[in-house]
Amino acid sequence: MSAYDDVPESGVQRGLIAARIRAIQSQAPAGTVLFVGIGGHGASGKTTLANAIAELIPSTQIVPTDQFFNGQLFELDRLLTDVVQVLNAGRPASYSSWDWQKGCPGDFRSVLPRGVVILDGVCALDQRFRDFELLRIWVDTPVEVRLVRGIARDGENSRDLWVNKWLPGERAYVERDAPIACAHLVVSGSHPF
Repeated sequence: MSAYDDVPESGVQRGLIAARIRAIQSQAPAGTVLFVGIGGHGASGKTTLANAIAELIPSTQIVPTDQFFNGQLFELDRLLTDVVQVLNAGRPASYSSWDWQKGCPGDFRSVLPRGVVILDGVCALDQRFRDFELLRIWVDTPVEVRLVRGIARDGENSRDLWVNKWLPGERAYVERDAPIACAHLVVSGSHPF
């Protein structure tokens, strides 16, 4: 079911993805929340792609899976019950986010039951969300590029965390949950979107 969209100009790539989302939207019943999952390893370009799509499709809302961290692990069941199922039932959702800078629970966030809602994160294509996602995108980026980006974003002192926790944990997740196999599109994240 996957197709590798190897369009050399990243602006064209994000435009094609936005056009595909609009086509799905046009066929959905009025008032339907269109869930789009954008998964990929850490620092692959998922959030950059989600933000680029949000610029092209007005009123797009982004729900980062990273905000469902609790200091130890990602609470994907909470994302499912507090956000995805609530929005799917046509009701506004709210959730407590994680403040990565302070390392503790952060503000409450709200999401409205309308338009495009992007689930953005390593676990965005988790099996729990697949029945709700009308489009699933995997951002494929070489580990060397991701490591450089992650350390540039998080600081040199995060290298050990990246090498010994995040990268092995993501590999285990991909092997266990097979998010790439369920993706409708696999896009290159090697160049900015």
